[in-house]
Amino acid sequence: MSSFRSIYTKEKIFPVSVSTVTITAIVSSVSIGSQSGAPCTSYTTINDPTRNVAQTGLYGTCDRGSLFNASNGGSWIRFVGTGGTTIPLTSPGMNHCGGFLAGWYNGTLPTTVGTVVNGSVCFEINLSSCDLSIPVSVINCGGFYVYFLLSLNVCSARYCTT
Repeated sequence: MSSFRSIYTKEKIFPVSVSTVTITAIVSSVSIGSQSGAPCTSYTTINDPTRNVAQTGLYGTCDRGSLFNASNGGSWIRFVGTGGTTIPLTSPGMNHCGGFLAGWYNGTLPTTVGTVVNGSVCFEINLSSCDLSIPVSVINCGGFYVYFLLSLNVCSARYCTT
């Protein structure tokens, strides 16, 4: 929003432009769980608004490395917060969720508490919405889902949330 105010001196009146700038901070947090117990109690929590399907553009991040426990073949992950709590069930398209390749869940979520189902997370690269597919597991923890997610080998690919 811009407005003009005047500065008065003895000789002249000078218009001065005054602008208001709003800055929005995106705050993300991660809490690493033990990964050694039952999935509904031993998971890593990710609160990351940039993962939301509504976010467009790249943030220079990718889902590989220690967060997804690359050395042990994956981690149980629970998404929380304003970014979303579940992986979307349809492709958001490329350049969403803070990555070039946006991951979405291709499968059926479990409806029974304590049940684990296997599916895949797909990534759209060209014209198909599932050019790249990564196997995942999902457990219904009664009110929330926890996903067993692998570290991704492709940089600028991220698991999206909704």
